[in-house]
Amino acid sequence: QVRGLLLRDTLSFSTLRELLGLSVRQLEDELRHVERSVRARGGRLVVLPPLCLACEFSFRDRESRHLHAPGRCPRCRSERITDPAFRIESGDG
Repeated sequence: QVRGLLLRDTLSFSTLRELLGLSVRQLEDELRHVERSVRARGGRLVVLPPLCLACEFSFRDRESRHLHAPGRCPRCRSERITDPAFRIESGDG
């Protein structure tokens, strides 16, 4: 179900949670599974990293085990952070 949604559109973590009715941990597990299965087919799961709205710090180097938005910015300590977003780029062109 996650794979089908992400093949059609780029969706944020919270939007996916809302659509699927999953907890943070369940959705992270699903996204990891989707990433492995898409990679096996020659595609890739693209992760658009969270961004601090106060200072524009990008969390692009955040550890891959964290797929949800962090609680606060390490640079300015703001809690105004966008959700990461996801999409699938298929390997078949």
